[in-house]
Amino acid sequence: MSKYIKSELFRIMRVKSTYLFVIISTLLLVSSNLVLASVKLSDSKFPYATTDFSFSNVVSGIIFVLFLCIMVSNMVFSNEYGNHTMKNSISFGLTRSTIYFGKLIVQFIYAIVALAVIIGVHVISAYVLLKNSGTDSLLMLMKTCLFCLPLFVFGLAITNCFSFLFESTGATIASSFGILLALPLISNLLGMKFEIFQKFAEIMPYNMINSIKYDFKNFTFDTIWGVDGFRNYWSIGMIEVALFVVIGYIAFRKREIK
Repeated sequence: MSKYIKSELFRIMRVKSTYLFVIISTLLLVSSNLVLASVKLSDSKFPYATTDFSFSNVVSGIIFVLFLCIMVSNMVFSNEYGNHTMKNSISFGLTRSTIYFGKLIVQFIYAIVALAVIIGVHVISAYVLLKNSGTDSLLMLMKTCLFCLPLFVFGLAITNCFSFLFESTGATIASSFGILLALPLISNLLGMKFEIFQKFAEIMPYNMINSIKYDFKNFTFDTIWGVDGFRNYWSIGMIEVALFVVIGYIAFRKREIK
């Protein structure tokens, strides 16, 4: 499997979209710091040109990372069915477990590196362009990423699962959004009437991220589970990851590759 992972990493390093994704995402975040700095230059009393405000904005929008995981997973999978390369890989002697888990591992590696680069450049640009408010908001940003990491992995796992199930990239994306966004929203509505759906909604990654309550004055946050938040986020997240990894792998083993 290590050889397959290395070959996949080498392959994505030669694709422009690998770098464009990181560059565009980074520029979008850095541009927000540039806007804040520019406004500060024209209005010396502008109160929001600070690192605290910049990092708080990222924390508030951390849910978008979950949906970006769909894009990352699709980029790494590279439409293997449409390009008819999946059949070639299997004919070459690669086992289905190597292909399935190798793809997922490569997606995770790329996602972690991309997230580190994007957040890292944003942090550096904030400290260079904006007023330094200290490290409390930065620590909150890092803790939020750590809390949500297994939920981001779920976004990769579920898209990887559907990528192996469907030949159409559109079907993969639609199904992934269905689980990550539509299902939690529907569960929230049903949860207003039925308690069982409310309990189910609480463990949906989308709702788990959105339910985090931030205190931007003291730069702390809390979850519906209180002191057990970190343990529950990781345990629930990894159980859900394992569930869809197993479903996807079993389905891929039984699938006829044309």
